[in-house]
Amino acid sequence: MKPRLLRSRAATVGVCLVALAGAASCGPGGAGGAGAEGAGGAVRETGAAPGTSATPRTEAAAGALSGDQLAAAALVTGDVKDFAAEPLEGGVPTGSSRTSKPACMPFVSVINGTPQPAPSATVFRRLVNTSEDGQADQTVVTEVLGAHPSGASDVLPRLRSAIQACADGFTTKGGDLEPSAFTAVKELPTPQVGDEAIAYELMGDAQGDPVPMVFQVVRSGTTVVTYYAVDVTGDDTPQIPAQLAVAQAAKLKS
Repeated sequence: MKPRLLRSRAATVGVCLVALAGAASCGPGGAGGAGAEGAGGAVRETGAAPGTSATPRTEAAAGALSGDQLAAAALVTGDVKDFAAEPLEGGVPTGSSRTSKPACMPFVSVINGTPQPAPSATVFRRLVNTSEDGQADQTVVTEVLGAHPSGASDVLPRLRSAIQACADGFTTKGGDLEPSAFTAVKELPTPQVGDEAIAYELMGDAQGDPVPMVFQVVRSGTTVVTYYAVDVTGDDTPQIPAQLAVAQAAKLKS
């Protein structure tokens, strides 16, 4: 069964994921996407890595893409059939969640929007299947591109280690938010794309309701791209269409 991913709420997931609130305490967004520019969902760079300037960088560091280059390499409407690329609603996530289980921190860093080692520039996009407009189960995937001047090859091994260490779950806490619980972690079939890739599911718990979250993380050279989808109904494991990562990896390689 296809996941019933409600776009009205999925629109806010990128900003609210940190609290797991994604499903619980963030209000629904407009069906048209308040941050979209034009009917086609034009893309723009929404900011750099949390804690850095939101101004696009103009110089690459140690072979990594600059902010301008990263924005230019991100998927745009038309790169993948039936998918529109839009700005991320609500601004750039600036998560500060932490966990008392250090082995699980790689997952929390991804949720925060800053896979470790931290990127020098970050670009956020929302990828929406326009052929499903008006459907309750419309496919919405958040894409996060990070430029890593050093340590890009360390990101995925850390996540692999965390999958083994955190299979029984973990909790997070950030700022004034209530603790968030993730009850299980499991590895998923790995997409055959980029220089290396990994996929996993985090099972969240939002006030007693299950919230399945699926992540794909793909490294292409010094760029690490994360895709995630959330089923706010808790019914099914979300599916991330393989063609998104394939098209993005090809664009980064060109």
